[in-house]
Amino acid sequence: MESSMKQKILPLVIAVMMMSFNVPSLCAQTPDEDLFSLHFIPGVSIPMGEDAQVYTIGGAASLLGRLSIPGFPYLSVELAAGYTMSPINSVSGDTTLLNILSGRLGLGFRVPVSDSIILGAHLHGGYFYGFLNVDVPDNTGNNPLVEAGAEVTLKLSPALSLGLDASYRMFFGLTNDVLIGVGLSYHFPSGGRDTILTPQTNPYPELELLDISFNDVFPVFYKYYADHPLGKITLRNKGTTPVENVTVKIYVNQYMDNPEICQEIKLIPAGGREQVELFALFNDRMLSITENTKVQINISVESTVAGEQYGNESVQSLRIFDRNAMTWEDDRRAAAFVSIKDPAVQKFAKNVTSYIKDKASKAINKNFLTALAFFETMRLYGMSYAVDPTTPFTEFSRRKNAVDFLQFPNQSLEYKAGDCDDLSILYAALLESVGVKTAFITTPGHIYVAVNLDMTPYEAGKQFANSGDFIFKDNQTWLPVEITLLSRGFLEAWQEGSKLWKEENGRGRARMIPLEEAWKTYEPVGFTGGSGLSLPAEDAVVSAYLKEVMKYIDRDLYPQTRRLEEQIRANPNDLSLQNKLGILYARYGVYDKAEAAFKRILDTRDYAPALVNMGNVAYLRDDLQEAKRYYERAHKLTPNDTAVLLNLAKVNYDLGQYRETEIFYVRLRKRSPELAGRFAYLSMKGSAASTRSAEAESGRDRMVWGE
Repeated sequence: MESSMKQKILPLVIAVMMMSFNVPSLCAQTPDEDLFSLHFIPGVSIPMGEDAQVYTIGGAASLLGRLSIPGFPYLSVELAAGYTMSPINSVSGDTTLLNILSGRLGLGFRVPVSDSIILGAHLHGGYFYGFLNVDVPDNTGNNPLVEAGAEVTLKLSPALSLGLDASYRMFFGLTNDVLIGVGLSYHFPSGGRDTILTPQTNPYPELELLDISFNDVFPVFYKYYADHPLGKITLRNKGTTPVENVTVKIYVNQYMDNPEICQEIKLIPAGGREQVELFALFNDRMLSITENTKVQINISVESTVAGEQYGNESVQSLRIFDRNAMTWEDDRRAAAFVSIKDPAVQKFAKNVTSYIKDKASKAINKNFLTALAFFETMRLYGMSYAVDPTTPFTEFSRRKNAVDFLQFPNQSLEYKAGDCDDLSILYAALLESVGVKTAFITTPGHIYVAVNLDMTPYEAGKQFANSGDFIFKDNQTWLPVEITLLSRGFLEAWQEGSKLWKEENGRGRARMIPLEEAWKTYEPVGFTGGSGLSLPAEDAVVSAYLKEVMKYIDRDLYPQTRRLEEQIRANPNDLSLQNKLGILYARYGVYDKAEAAFKRILDTRDYAPALVNMGNVAYLRDDLQEAKRYYERAHKLTPNDTAVLLNLAKVNYDLGQYRETEIFYVRLRKRSPELAGRFAYLSMKGSAASTRSAEAESGRDRMVWGE
């Protein structure tokens, strides 16, 4: 008997739990913020299985209280008391009733699927007391009970709702039934207009609330309105008595957790006016708004006049656009869409980063390789440039007050297409999620991305042959990428981005907006949504990545090596030319040819720059002991050379020989404070050191060569 009961209950328990775990995927909306609700549910009791031969259909009623759990919008604690009356089949025709009084405690899960319809499920446990209406032996009993069910609720108003409930109940040792009920509910608000905002005192008739106006509100900027006004109001004291201790608050139900104090005014003199800016601390439910909507905004003004407390109120209509909407009156606004913590963005970026790790030369700038890898993977993934026919960026970016539609990164990954703004947002989000700083470049009718290479213009000039294709700003090097050219490859996108920057910047029409700066005003936001992300196969990603890397090396390296080889043939005894050739090969990861060039020098004599560079090649190959031996040979020849001191500090640091690191780093700092500052992690120890060295990756992509 007990086993059969478990078999009946277990599937219901599992179903309820599965529904609770899948709550976030059902809908982007969240339940209304009623802290407590009371439900009266009358219904019919239908006996199940063998019990249908003993009992007939009966009646039931429950009184249930539901308490929302702060921080868990879909979850509530439920306490209920119920009564069930089940007639017993009787051959004699006498009416015998089984009466059951019960108490239950459990959890409820509720998911809104529209503004007025909510789906729910519950799982309760409790205790019951049963008795018959006839005087027979053993006519009472008690035992535990379990109930599991589902409900559909229709919101009639913010306070009232009507629900249809279906539950399976097991009264252990007695009976089991299905309860079908229709319930009426009253919802007590957790705050807001009824309990927090509405003044509990009479309005002061001489205080007027005038010239109330609001700007359009965009959910993507919901954090912005905490310290940037969304509207304003003028308070006018038309009376003859000063109005004191004035507090102005606003509240929007569901989208604000509490009223926001906009301003406190010590005194408004008789006949005086005060203009007040209105601020709102919205919550992230704003991001559930998928269609333009209008909501009520409540403005309350609490004040004191001649020692008496007053409260004035105005209820206005506030227009809120959908979560993808914004205007281009400030190009920095697009930064709010760059949601770097989105799970889809994190999955894409971290997987690709792991795929390409150590696949190309460590001497090539890491940020450059990451930007290349993400670009090529976006192409393989099937991302494409598609102009939005309803809100084309070219047109809407010029009309500063026109409302444009921008995609969040997870939406672009789901749709696999986007306008130039959508692709720029996605590309920037992927890079920023792994610590690569980016910027938006805006020109008339267009937006694309610049990638910070985390290197000075001097360093870029040393590593890249075509450093003229970069943007240099504030002693930083930026790589412009025309992200709409996904079908043509990373290198062409780089060249086109550079060309566009030069043309438009020369006309004074290009602007670069670092995301780090834009986020200080427009914080990034996001929501979880979209379908599962299926990345291209790892082998395909690595193959496309290495193909583009080799294309870059062929394009940049070999024209330079041909020129140097011609110079070497003309000047065979000039060791500096051989050394330059070796450095050139090493910077592009062609280590065998680099070593051959350096060895040709060392076969003639010990030459400090070649010793340093042989050490660098060994270092890049993770042969730290071999690298140290070459650096030490160079140190004997040139003990004060900054490249020698730096590389000895680095290799000793990576070997965990911190005392030696400190000796060489201190000497480096005396000789070249600027160079020492670029490798400040060498001065750290312990956990701080491991953090900084992880950031710098032991300087492998910022090598200093002997020249």
